[in-house]
Amino acid sequence: MKPWRLRALVTTVATAAVALSITAPAGAATAATPVLEVTSIAFDRTQVDVTQDYASVALTWTITDRATKARKINGAVELRQFAGDQQVGQPRTVSYDLDWGAEVHGSGTAQESTYSFDFVVPRYSSAAETVWRVTKVTIADDVAHARTVRDPGPAALAVTQLVDTEGPVAEQLYLDFGQPREVYDDGSGVTLRYRTQLTDESGFKRGKLTLAGPGGVRLSSTFQLVQSGSQWSCNGDVSYDPTWVGCTVPIAVPAGSASGTWRVARVDLTDLWGNTRTITSPEGPAPVQVTRNDVVSATDFALTESQVNNWRKPASTALTFTPHGAVRGLASVDLDLSRCSQPSHTPVVRADGSISVEIVLQSSWVSSCEINGVKLTDGAGNIALYGTTYGASDLGLTVARVPDEKTPVVLSAKLSKETWTSQETEDAWGLGFDVTVEVDDFAPISGYSATIYDSEGVSRGGMYGGQSDDGTGVFHLAVSTGRLAPGRYTIGFSLTDEAGNSSSWSYPNNAGNPIPTGPLVLTVVAD
Repeated sequence: MKPWRLRALVTTVATAAVALSITAPAGAATAATPVLEVTSIAFDRTQVDVTQDYASVALTWTITDRATKARKINGAVELRQFAGDQQVGQPRTVSYDLDWGAEVHGSGTAQESTYSFDFVVPRYSSAAETVWRVTKVTIADDVAHARTVRDPGPAALAVTQLVDTEGPVAEQLYLDFGQPREVYDDGSGVTLRYRTQLTDESGFKRGKLTLAGPGGVRLSSTFQLVQSGSQWSCNGDVSYDPTWVGCTVPIAVPAGSASGTWRVARVDLTDLWGNTRTITSPEGPAPVQVTRNDVVSATDFALTESQVNNWRKPASTALTFTPHGAVRGLASVDLDLSRCSQPSHTPVVRADGSISVEIVLQSSWVSSCEINGVKLTDGAGNIALYGTTYGASDLGLTVARVPDEKTPVVLSAKLSKETWTSQETEDAWGLGFDVTVEVDDFAPISGYSATIYDSEGVSRGGMYGGQSDDGTGVFHLAVSTGRLAPGRYTIGFSLTDEAGNSSSWSYPNNAGNPIPTGPLVLTVVAD
């Protein structure tokens, strides 16, 4: 081909390409033009010194979305720390959303939105000079577009900080909530639960807790801080700051283990830089006694009375059982009770060798009491445990208050004043009357209601309220009304006791019971 023809052909192709690009439809996507983009991302400064104090540095980024129908934008920004070319420590992930629901809330529209995050720069690291870099940004909209942008920017922050050379500190170490200090083992093994509160200048990473038990046996359990988004967790305990975390540590005592005491013998802690701390014989958690009831034990648990009458005064019953294998006798019995008390922990030995322990239910507000746990201690310090308090089976022992189904009985009722003027009824705070009831050993009177009726049986006032039963059987009651017209009026009333029994007296149309001393009829005269 001749040179002038070749030049003509190149010119023609170039012209066609320009024409094609000009006439392409606006908004048509190409492989070189992503729908989602990070158009800018940067810290508000390039370096910071945190050797003297904490510092907060703003990280700002802008996202564009070419999808005109998009209305939502969300994603995450990942920051990593580097010493030279080597990554150190744990990455930090920050979630963002144009709407609410993330760590960072944006402004603008889905087509162009801006976000700003206040990055609190850690003061400690494994090196004195490091750089924090944005290593990844994920973006998603609500019309099925998503993108991951790696190493956007440049977005880098040079940091001068302190070097962390100390291991984590266990500020607290204690038995977990609900973990008893004595535990029954049926031979299949038990799990003991501990909690610890840990601090570290840079961030806790992992630990190990070791128990020493009977016969020199040692048991260990490890625990580790795991990051999930902006949160961390350690055996299910959630933390928002890896420098201050709580961990629950369960340790399984294997099946067939001997009875005896378990104590925390050692705690090993490591931070994210590998700094360690070992604590031997730490203070805090109380020793836990685990028993298989294989020395001292008991059978035949029962109550002398399963129902007691404590409606008006404290009432007693007793727990009885037969002990076995006690060394130098049974020294003490400790009961775990609900809503009742144990006056003495010294057991009473009955004639047949069984044991009796008194239980007291206080007056009427206590309707029942469960025996949740029994701890026996012999003269040599051996223990036996029974009941749900200690992880054993339910004893099934409950002391109940005797039922009361008797309704209050009125013996007499009397008006404090039988004749009133209309003005007096208007001025009085209430029209008083006294009621005398039959006194017994059961439920006290707790409340009343009263209504005053005219001669047509129409209510003209009333009153109700609680009552304190002093045991005398006499109650000073009243009914409230406005100004009454001259005429005859009758007061009807009802009484309720603490058992919920109720009785009605002297209501119109022969409703309720008649008052033995006659109805409460008062007369109102003109002023």
